[in-house]
Amino acid sequence: MSNIKSLEEMKPKNDTRVFIGIDPGKSGGCGVIYIEDGVENSFNFKFPKQIDLLSVGLMAMIPPGLSLEDVHVLVEHVHAFPKQGAVSTFSFGQNLGHWEGTLYANEFNFTYVNPKEWIYWYGIPKGLEKKKRKRLLLEKAKKLFPNMKITFNVSDAMLIANYCMEMYYRNKAKEM
Repeated sequence: MSNIKSLEEMKPKNDTRVFIGIDPGKSGGCGVIYIEDGVENSFNFKFPKQIDLLSVGLMAMIPPGLSLEDVHVLVEHVHAFPKQGAVSTFSFGQNLGHWEGTLYANEFNFTYVNPKEWIYWYGIPKGLEKKKRKRLLLEKAKKLFPNMKITFNVSDAMLIANYCMEMYYRNKAKEM
């Protein structure tokens, strides 16, 4: 029998936190989990066509008056892949830069997470073709967030936000 508390037991009832997961791909998005007094609410948005809306969308997810110290952001650490075209690679890097610039401009602290790390957390086997892996991740996100519209655009972001939250509370539990 494990002595690790459940995630629900780890969430303090008098705490407000926001966990943000960012999938910086062109068809990616932003997932947000907002916890206030132990109650969880979730939101998401896909990468906007108008770059100026990126900051607006992100800031709309943060409750007024919440200290940025209580906002935890994980950005998927992406890189070019073999056989990926130059235009695709450039676009991918450009989107990551838009996210990084938006986070820096709004004074968010953020951390990068390797895709293998968060994907492994959800038990997705290695070596799957991309379509199959994406389908499994979409199914996981739909199970975790049954009351939310989850699409391929935001499924990874929601899973990254959830991973961010779970790692935060597990690390807090270890400190106690």
